[in-house]
Amino acid sequence: MSRVLDRRQVLRGATLAGSGLALSAYMPAWAQPVSAGIAKPLPTVSGDDITLKIAHQMMMIDGRQSHAIGINGTVPAPLIRLREGQNVRLHVVNDLDEETSIHWHGLLVPFQMDGVPGIAFPGIPARSTFTYEFPIIQSGTYWYHSHSGLQEQEGHYGPILIDPKDPDSVQFDREHVIVLSDHSFQHPHYLFDRLKKESGYFNRQRQTLSGLLAGKDQPLKERLMWGKMRMDPADVADVTASTYTYLVNGHGPKDNWTALFRPGERVRLRFINASSMTTFNVRIPGLPMTIVAADGLNVRPVQIDEFQFGPAETYDAIVTPPDMRAYTLVGESVDRSGMARATLAPREGMAAEVPPLRKRPLATMKDMGMGGHDMSTMDHGSIKGMGSGATGA
Repeated sequence: MSRVLDRRQVLRGATLAGSGLALSAYMPAWAQPVSAGIAKPLPTVSGDDITLKIAHQMMMIDGRQSHAIGINGTVPAPLIRLREGQNVRLHVVNDLDEETSIHWHGLLVPFQMDGVPGIAFPGIPARSTFTYEFPIIQSGTYWYHSHSGLQEQEGHYGPILIDPKDPDSVQFDREHVIVLSDHSFQHPHYLFDRLKKESGYFNRQRQTLSGLLAGKDQPLKERLMWGKMRMDPADVADVTASTYTYLVNGHGPKDNWTALFRPGERVRLRFINASSMTTFNVRIPGLPMTIVAADGLNVRPVQIDEFQFGPAETYDAIVTPPDMRAYTLVGESVDRSGMARATLAPREGMAAEVPPLRKRPLATMKDMGMGGHDMSTMDHGSIKGMGSGATGA
């Protein structure tokens, strides 16, 4: 009897909690109420001798705990700040019960220091230490991550900034590192298993009969053509926001990670796409960006309102906020199912309007390299270079 009464009390309490709280469970993460703001930069390590300890840990995302693999107790891993011309020794302690590794993405290093198990070196066995040592012969924005199993998806990644030996040609008053990534509260082996069984398992944005009757998306003729080829024009991303939470520096959209500025400052934003598979469209509504570097190399400055970048790419942008207001930094997934979200503001606790997700895209025959051809009688399995559509997690 007491168990029944307890259950009734729980239900009554849930009812009295109010419609706003009840509805929040059905809102996407970026649309729910946010925290006061987290204006905390990533931990930084530097010097000629650096120790990195890889271990299991818990992380908090939008108020929810999740398992992760971190370095020195943080996800993303600490920012490694180096200087062009130095020689660095990185002592990597593997506290896991499995092999691990670190690949220094984009860095020019001796092949045996590249960190790819089975190719560059044997890997770092469980409960052991390996020392990477190499000269720093370049500068710019880079990142590092595991090349073992699916550990990168679990949080094993971090940023690298290398200051040039000569005065930096890009002038700025302050800088922020913006690491975008995708995180699932489910184990990456589960994601991989689902994709192997059905390439569109996580796609919740497929075309529907009701959409056809309402005149939305593709007309019937095109839908039948795609159907005969056993292809899905809405299959834009293998894993979507139905499973992923998109992060900024390890924080979810509700966490409201905040980068501070003073009006009129030239702020350098170092964007790193550390996702496992997500392509992001990045914009700051109301604030133009000037791209000054790509993948660690300076480029001729170009002013833009938005850029798109895929996994492992980096872009450096200069912004000059003119006034005492907040700006929303949006990293929208290419399939428009969700977004990473942060804030640029003159003080902690501020927030700007978060734009709604834009209409999700549909692939066309031109996108597939088949524009102008009638493909209705073809099976995509017979077209050279096309497989099941699953690319892994």
